[in-house]
Amino acid sequence: MMTLEYKGHIAEILKAAKRIEGTVRGLSREDFLRDQARVAAAGDELASIGRAVRNLPGKIRLRYPAIDWDAWPGMAEASGDGLWDAVARRAPVFAEQVNRILFDITD
Repeated sequence: MMTLEYKGHIAEILKAAKRIEGTVRGLSREDFLRDQARVAAAGDELASIGRAVRNLPGKIRLRYPAIDWDAWPGMAEASGDGLWDAVARRAPVFAEQVNRILFDITD
């Protein structure tokens, strides 16, 4: 059974990804990048994801090598096209991958 600690980190990743989705929903790349409040909010959520990923135990990361875990701790530093790619394309895919872990993991 996954411990509460692991569930907490995974839940934080999923909540942050959901908040990112709400931040960019309906916006073009240009509109998003012009809106500094949304850019800052998305950066904060990416930082939350990065912290949660860093706190996941190594065995979880090793069990799912197809997930690019190492990219997420630094993702909050992205800007411009890199930030847009992170929030519009990568975060939703990452959330789907992490959501599947909830059904897979047993300790």
